[in-house]
Amino acid sequence: MTKSSGWILCASTACVGAAIAHGAEPAVPVYDAVYQVEYKGRNLGSSEFKVTRDETQNSYEFTSTTTAKGILARFAAPNPTIETSRFTVVAGRIRPVEYSYKDGSRKGGDDRNVKFDWNRHVATVSDKDGRREVAIDDVSLDPGSLHVALMQDLILNGKPGQYRIADADQAKTYGFEDNGLAQTDTGLGKLATHSYIQHREGSSRTTYLWVAPQLNYLPARIETRKDNEVQTSLTLMSVEGIDKR
Repeated sequence: MTKSSGWILCASTACVGAAIAHGAEPAVPVYDAVYQVEYKGRNLGSSEFKVTRDETQNSYEFTSTTTAKGILARFAAPNPTIETSRFTVVAGRIRPVEYSYKDGSRKGGDDRNVKFDWNRHVATVSDKDGRREVAIDDVSLDPGSLHVALMQDLILNGKPGQYRIADADQAKTYGFEDNGLAQTDTGLGKLATHSYIQHREGSSRTTYLWVAPQLNYLPARIETRKDNEVQTSLTLMSVEGIDKR
């Protein structure tokens, strides 16, 4: 991963705005962040979120790798759970190319792959239920590139955009509700954050995010809740590539 500070400056709102004014694509923050993962208050392991750029292909890749420990690691998820999204930036918009998910189990029953065909505006989903096509539009993403698109929209516009995730049998809408300002405890100390509540169409689960403006809106904490009970939480422990401003 490139650790130079040049892209950090371009990730600021002022520099991104200048890049757009001169016809350049807005910068995508490149970073490597590690989170502590808990399930119902118990330490589950760690998760690494990483964004890299392929200069030769003019593309980016988001990867999250979650490694469980203890009993869960031995039985339910003996392998890392890996989520990978390869994407480009077209006219300032994140455009996914391919997404893959490895569930970490021995059989990989929930593994899936999504390939995007922007000429035909369809995504081909392959999983345990077979292979099928899902219609997509200009705001369609995958679960991995959603993380990047949210950070970029917050950098550029100060608020989330409109997103649909190409998954399963249809592109499902993801909406964000402003939940106000907060101080959030992390491995970097207490950070000033802005909280959002993420709703997914047709889901009984809700995701709460606390993003840190001083870290280019990188999530400082993520909670998945069901019936208002916290199921899984990720707390930021360290980050490289983004200077704390």
